[in-house]
Amino acid sequence: MRTFLIDQNLPARLGESLSGVFRHAQEFGKQPSDTELWTKAREADWTIVTRDVDFFDRLAVMGAPPKVVWIRLGNIRRRDLCAKVEQHWAQICELLDQYDLISVFPDRVEAVSFSLGN
Repeated sequence: MRTFLIDQNLPARLGESLSGVFRHAQEFGKQPSDTELWTKAREADWTIVTRDVDFFDRLAVMGAPPKVVWIRLGNIRRRDLCAKVEQHWAQICELLDQYDLISVFPDRVEAVSFSLGN
């Protein structure tokens, strides 16, 4: 079963109604750095769930692992954010089998692979 690391910019309860194992950034300190979270996820082969563009940048430069689910829904209420992610969760999980980055927009889900040095 895939493990997801929820970044500190997302609510810990995001994973409550979703399939998978969920860890929240707060488990690793009050405000762990992006580097700490990236390293932890890379070593453990976890998928990062974030709203932060920095993880996209790292993925583009360093490649996977970890894989990243980038929530790009703008400023919306937590309840609505959780509902939108839940609505697309099965598709997100399916795409993660093949792609490194899954971007979740208000009107669509996009997937991209990053291959470095190939």
